[in-house]
Amino acid sequence: MADEDLLARIRLLAEQVDYALAEIALRRAAYRRVCEEEAGWQWSPGGIEALSRPPVAEALALQLVAVERLRLWAQELLWLQEQASLRGLLG
Repeated sequence: MADEDLLARIRLLAEQVDYALAEIALRRAAYRRVCEEEAGWQWSPGGIEALSRPPVAEALALQLVAVERLRLWAQELLWLQEQASLRGLLG
C-alpha cells in the first residue's frame, strides 16, 4: 500500500471510529428509553427482566452491533497507525 493510501485509510477509519462512538451513544439512549417504556417504570434500565421484552432485546442488540463495528474499525485503525509509524509517516 502506498504511503498516501495508508494515510488516507487512516483518516477514513478515524472518521468511522468517531461515527461509531456517536452511534453507540445514540443506541444507548434508545436502549434506556425503550427499557423505561417497556417496563412501565417497574424495572431499572439495566434490569435483566427488561431483556425478556422484544423491543428491549432488539435495542440492546443494535447497541452491541455498533460496539462490534467500533471494535473492528478501531482494531484496523491501530494496525494501520502502527504500519504508518514504522514507515515514519506519523510523528
